[in-house]
Amino acid sequence: MTSALIEKPQSENTAVLERQVVALHLGEETYGVDIASIHSVLTPQPITVVPNVPHFVKGVMNLRGTIVPVLDLRSRFGLPPLDAAKQKSSRIAIVDADGLTAGLIVDAVSEVLKLSSDSIEPPSALLGSGDLRCITGIGRVESNKSSKSGDKTTEVRLILLLDIVETLSSISALSIREA
Repeated sequence: MTSALIEKPQSENTAVLERQVVALHLGEETYGVDIASIHSVLTPQPITVVPNVPHFVKGVMNLRGTIVPVLDLRSRFGLPPLDAAKQKSSRIAIVDADGLTAGLIVDAVSEVLKLSSDSIEPPSALLGSGDLRCITGIGRVESNKSSKSGDKTTEVRLILLLDIVETLSSISALSIREA
């Protein structure tokens, strides 16, 4: 999988690598997907159900003449489904990594985040076990907030970094390989 790393000069002798990720939301959590893997973001589209696939594969959709499998990341990660009203505001992120193309149903897509290499930590060994090995790291994003009294505080958000190839690997037989 290619990674969008940008070398950013810090001083004369050091450089910090910066990683750009697109923020995908599932409930209260934010997941980061490498910007190079995101093809497009769509509003909900008609999906054709395919029998005998894993429970998180919702079916396939037609994306400009190409049939693309669609996964529900909430189901993939064992989260409860959204209610019908919130499903209408969900998004389908079209991802492409190592020739695997798929649509990922997420609650929202909000922004592109820049993470310096020193703000990313490897996941705990507990997270790397079982079905969660698709989480490759945890990034910290700091933002300054002002209180009503004028005090400034720093809020730290944690971003779970996803390996798209690992996330898609369980449905690779359904994925369309680019020529």
